[in-house]
Amino acid sequence: MTFRLKAASGPRTGEAFDLDDDTLIGSGPSSQIRLDGIADEHARIRFDGDRLTLEAGAETHVNGDPVSTRALKSGDEIRLGPNRFVLQAPGLRPPSVLTETERSGLGPWAWVAIGAAAAGGLAAAAFVLIGI
Repeated sequence: MTFRLKAASGPRTGEAFDLDDDTLIGSGPSSQIRLDGIADEHARIRFDGDRLTLEAGAETHVNGDPVSTRALKSGDEIRLGPNRFVLQAPGLRPPSVLTETERSGLGPWAWVAIGAAAAGGLAAAAFVLIGI
C-alpha cells in the first residue's frame, strides 16, 4: 500500500510525502521528511502491516487533539508545529473503536433461568394464596 502525507498548510503546502514502514519526521539530518520549525526528531509514523501509528513529541495534534501516540486512519489531519498535513491512506482499515473487554455479568441463559425461577415462585405463591 502507498501512504502519503499531503501538506495542507505551512511552508510546504501542496507537497506530498510518501511514507515508508518507519518514517521519521523532523528538522534533523536523519529525518526522511525534513521540515523547518520543529524538533530534529519530532515524530515517527510506523506501519506494522495492519495499521499506521504516529509517535510524536510536543506540538503534535491529530484532528485537533494533542497526541503522543495515536493510530491513524485515512483523512486524519496531522499538525506538526506550524505544518499541517492530511494523511492519504487508501485501503487502510480504520483502527477498531472496539477493544477486548472482560466478559462480565451473567450470560443470556442465566437470565432465562432467573426468569423461569421467578415465574415458578410467583405461581407457587398464587397457589398458596388461592388455596389450590
